[in-house]
Amino acid sequence: MEVDTPSASAAVDSSASPHQKKSKKEKKEKAAAGEDGEKDAPVGELAEIAKPLAVKKTGKHVLKLVKKASKSRHLKRGVKEVVKSIRKGEKGIVVLAADISPLDILTHIPLLAEEANCPYIWVTSKESLGLASSTKRPTSCVMVAEKAAKRKAGKEDNGEKAKELEREFGEEFEGVKKEVEALEVAVPTY
Repeated sequence: MEVDTPSASAAVDSSASPHQKKSKKEKKEKAAAGEDGEKDAPVGELAEIAKPLAVKKTGKHVLKLVKKASKSRHLKRGVKEVVKSIRKGEKGIVVLAADISPLDILTHIPLLAEEANCPYIWVTSKESLGLASSTKRPTSCVMVAEKAAKRKAGKEDNGEKAKELEREFGEEFEGVKKEVEALEVAVPTY
């Protein structure tokens, strides 16, 4: 009579498992290549109020701007922070994810943005928005501010390099702002 030992069967199962854990390096490489299996939701499954919707080229430009903004401290992440910035009167582009559930979380933000004359745009995926904003979590909305957050006085900036990055960000910001304003649709008031 044979008795299966738990360690012997576990060793066979773990080596035969098709879903082995990937190392951090492999995950980063796949994310950089855009092969992480991330799927944008079909346009029919997105929120009805998601207009103007950034698709294809405009979507890539918006997400590229979000990525640059996160590196240069021009980004406000999350509903709370975005609403606070709009109410304070900060200017910038508001980027919202159209696949959020429940949608009631975001429905007031386009109205606030219009009242404050801030352009806003919807992107198809909260995962891609989170990835672009340098967070591990999906993000429902971000605001790309025109002016960067202040740094602590203890850190010294590389003068030329910082000015060059700021100039590049400014050019990209203005280009995307023009694209977004060209797409913008007024929110109907009843």
